[in-house]
Amino acid sequence: MGVSMGIIDEVLKVLDRIPIWKRLQEVPSEVDDLRSRIAALEELVSGKALADACPFCGKRAFRLDRSIMHGRAEIWTCQECKKSREKRLDLSPHRGQR
Repeated sequence: MGVSMGIIDEVLKVLDRIPIWKRLQEVPSEVDDLRSRIAALEELVSGKALADACPFCGKRAFRLDRSIMHGRAEIWTCQECKKSREKRLDLSPHRGQR
């Protein structure tokens, strides 16, 4: 029993000198961390569409405020910085898409 344990110890010491082996030992905790982060993001979204990013401040708070010109234009307003932008749908090459 003592000889086989000695061999196992030697093998483990050799493996510890291999960089990829050290990296592989970190993987389980990283996977657990990623799983918890994904679960938190899924809970945050929970079936809702995320708001567009504001072109002024970058926050994900840019929302459709109202349609004008009989639906040919939209006014989008940021819920954070309160700036607005008109999006003309009748001039867009991708008509009806944001």
